[in-house]
Parts: sequence; C-alpha cells; structure tokens
Amino acid sequence: MNSPTPLTLEIPGLTLQALAWGPEDGTPVLAVHGWLDNAASFEPIAAHLGGFRLVAIDLPGHGHSDHRPPGTPYHFVVWVVDVAAAADALGWEQFSLLGHSMGAGITSLLAGTIPGRIRRLALIEGLGPLACAHGDAPERLAIAIKRRASREKRGPRSHATLEAAVERLLQVNPALPHDAAKLIVTRGTRDAEGGGVTWRTDPRLRGFSPMRITEEHVTAFLERIACPTLLIRGREGYPFDPRGIGIRIDQVRDMTVEEFPGGHHIHMEDPTRVGELLRSFLSGPAPPPWKGVASSPQRYGVTVTELAALKSVRMLILDVDGVLTPGARVHYGPNGNDQLEFSIRDGMGIKLLQRAGVEVALLSGRDAPAVRARARDLGIEHLMLGVEQKVPRLRAFAEEQGLSLSQIAYMGDDLNDIPVLGVVGFGAAPRDAQPEVRRACHWVAGASGGRGAVRELAELIIKFQGKWEEALAYYQR
Repeated sequence: MNSPTPLTLEIPGLTLQALAWGPEDGTPVLAVHGWLDNAASFEPIAAHLGGFRLVAIDLPGHGHSDHRPPGTPYHFVVWVVDVAAAADALGWEQFSLLGHSMGAGITSLLAGTIPGRIRRLALIEGLGPLACAHGDAPERLAIAIKRRASREKRGPRSHATLEAAVERLLQVNPALPHDAAKLIVTRGTRDAEGGGVTWRTDPRLRGFSPMRITEEHVTAFLERIACPTLLIRGREGYPFDPRGIGIRIDQVRDMTVEEFPGGHHIHMEDPTRVGELLRSFLSGPAPPPWKGVASSPQRYGVTVTELAALKSVRMLILDVDGVLTPGARVHYGPNGNDQLEFSIRDGMGIKLLQRAGVEVALLSGRDAPAVRARARDLGIEHLMLGVEQKVPRLRAFAEEQGLSLSQIAYMGDDLNDIPVLGVVGFGAAPRDAQPEVRRACHWVAGASGGRGAVRELAELIIKFQGKWEEALAYYQR
C-alpha cells in the first residue's frame, strides 16, 4: 500500500488531522488510536488492508489535531461525538470501525450509539472504556478539581533529540518495536524552541479524569451493538480483569475473540498477523438491516425499516421458563407443586397481541399446572408443553395452522431455544438470556424474562404492524 495521504477534517469547533490509505472508493474503515498515540500507529497494518479506504484520525489533543480550548476538559464521551463528526465530515453514512485501547473504548460506545451505521467493529486491546462505581464519582471529581490548576500550567515535555523521545516511549512500552515507536514519536512531536523536540500532545491529557461512566452505562452501549464484532487481545497486553472483561464480552451478541502472543500494541508488534485477521474480518458482509438490533424502538429510537420482518408475523410463540417467568427461579409448594411467578405486564402484552390479530402459543419443555392455569387466564389455546425436541414440533404445528415459519416470531432464553431461533422469521430473547441465545436472535428486549420482556416484544410487533392506535382505542372506549 502506498504512503498515507494527509487529510484535514472540519468538525464543529475543531479541526482534526488524519492519515488515509487505499482508494477513495474502497470499503470505508475509520480507525481511532489509543491514549497519547496518534494516527501513525495504524501504518504497520495499513499495508495489509488493500481495497479498504482506511482513515485514521488524530483525536483532539493528539498528533496534529487541535487541542480543546483552555478550560474545556477532555471528557471521554465527547470523543465519541468527535469520531461520529469525523465520519460525517468524510461523508460516510455506513462504515466499519477499528479502535485500539482507548480508541477501542470510544468505538465500542459509538457502535452502540449509532448501530444502524456501523458495518463491522474491530477492537484491539479494549472493549468499552474504564468505568467507575457511581458512589466514587464525587470523590473523583473533587480530586480532578484539586489537581486541575497545576495541570493547566504544565507545559509539554521536551527531549534533546527525536531518538531520545523514542527511547522514552520504549521505556514505557518495551514490547514496541523500535520502528513502530518511531512512527508514533515522529507524528507526535515537533521542533522545540532552542533545539530538540517537544510533544504535540496536550499536557492536560495526562491529568486525572474528572468523570467516568458506570459499568451499567457501558453495558447499555454494548448491548446495542448490532454488527459483527472482533476483539483482538495480546497475551502479554493490558491486564484486564478476567471476570469484568468476560461480562462485557457476553453483552455483545455477535462477538469473536482472538488472542495470541503480543503486548498492548500487538497491531504494531505483529502487523502481518493482525492485518490479515482484520482484512478477513472487515471483508465480511454487513449485517441484514434489521438483524441484531439491540433493543426496542420505544426505548432507543430504532427506525421501522430495521425490523421490517415483524410486519409478516401472524403468530408469537413463547418459551415459558426464563421468558414468561424469571429465569433463575422455581418455587415448590409443600406438596411439591410448582409455584411460578408471571408478569402482569406480559399478560397485558399478550392480550394486546390477540386483539391485534396475532395469535400466541406456548412451546416449552415444562408442563405444569401453573403454566396451564396462566395460559387459560390469558386465553392462550395453543399449548405445546413437555416438548423435548422443539423444532420438529414447531414445524408440525406451523403446518397444522397453515403458517409458514417466516410468519412466526419466537422468544426463548436458553440453549435449547437456539435451533428454534434459527428457523423462525423473527427470533427474540429477554435481556438476561444466555449470551449464545442473544447472539442467535434478531432482537433482545431491554427487560429480563418474567419482568416485561414479552410486553416489549408485543408492543414492538403491534407498532410495526400499524395497529398501536387501534390497541389504544380499545381501552379508550
């Protein structure tokens, strides 16, 4: 691949500088670097991404881009807005994202913010930003205020030569190849008055972050990521908390994780291996326009075209445990009989569907008196209970009812539901479904099983079929 082309991008209030590789009509990929790095950090892998239009920006305060005005802090979420503005400045409606470290945190949030615009998401050594408990926020802000004055007065560090600056970077990142460190340093420094070089990076970036979002915030963004996602990790890279990163990985429905020897800058340490992996991943197809949308339009403003398959739905089939009831709870009475808990709101959703002309059926491995009693109360006539092999029973039922499988929506939550989700026209899951189930379906509710997930799906179907006003009118009468 040829040498990069410098680009200037005007976004509201700032000018960003960027490097671009590949043909202008190539598949667009927007790359975002890590903390105190710059766009040059992507040069080693750019040679392996032929056919793509790879544009790597310098974030505000980094590289050749503008610094934020004095008194304006570097809040993490504002970088998300900056990257979206960079895509707009490039004229890209749909594109893929590539992020390293802090850039991976930024692109994770952006992919969850505008899921309909992101084709694919590739992350290197990061998934979401650093978070803090809500109770720690006041103390964190107090510390930032206390330290602000000294940080505002501090100027950029200088080095006698460019090579001295390279050596300094290698002290902090000893796994970096010398040539890779030199790429970052060359773009990240300028000539200093009186000789030597000084860093272009805004010194305020080294300050104490005044505010971080909570882990609950991070989860909300990750659950909304609709595109295929690849996470590349170096075995000697950033020491992520295994449990914490595992929980985050589980929130992304279509996630692939690749790990091999290397450090935090693995894309610069092993550019051939990482570049070829990225080329293969980024060359894959974009998700269908409505597949993988992370939650309901009444909660997140998803457009109607993204869930157009719902218009064909004539039958909603529900699993019981973990869908109509809370997944982890089964109560037994003194005589050994099941005592199940159902949601009143889910019941209302089922009645709304029935009045809108969409029938409801149950398909479950459980056959209990409590289930039959609840179905009787809700007027659910089609009961397929005590079923071990769900797909054959579903196919036979669809034929009995004169329905094609594309006219059936199904909500399930556990591994035995995955085969069903693969054959119906629209597959859904509660928020607390197994990760494999969430990845296998088209849509995930914002509520958990037995806590309103069915109600969300019911309203979704009714609204997409244009019957919501009619449903409201019934109760107004």
